Amino acid sequence: MKSGLTITEQTHGAVLVVHLSGYLDGHTCAELDRRVNTLLQGSSKRLVFELSGLGYIASAGIGIFINVQHRAKKSGGNLQLVNPSPSVREIFNILGLESLFVIHQTLAQAVAAAAA
Repeated sequence: MKSGLTITEQTHGAVLVVHLSGYLDGHTCAELDRRVNTLLQGSSKRLVFELSGLGYIASAGIGIFINVQHRAKKSGGNLQLVNPSPSVREIFNILGLESLFVIHQTLAQAVAAAAA
């Protein structure tokens, strides 16, 4: 399996959009976990994960999203997901995670929801 994860960030007012591309697997989860911990310890509590470039997600990656959602809510923020690739959306569907996360079709919708 291919590996590698690219994480980029973009600020939209009080909302931080985290763009993920590549593969979120056992090799790359630690990198995302460290980055998210840094963000949550700072002032970033309203997060959007943009997933259109994410080709694969392992169960450990799902665990990171669940943890981030819990921690963000606990500190008065929130987590929104936007535009997962077809393979990632399929994993969310199979695991029944669409009931746990708000998944938006557009970045504008996700940013507006995170800001509210």
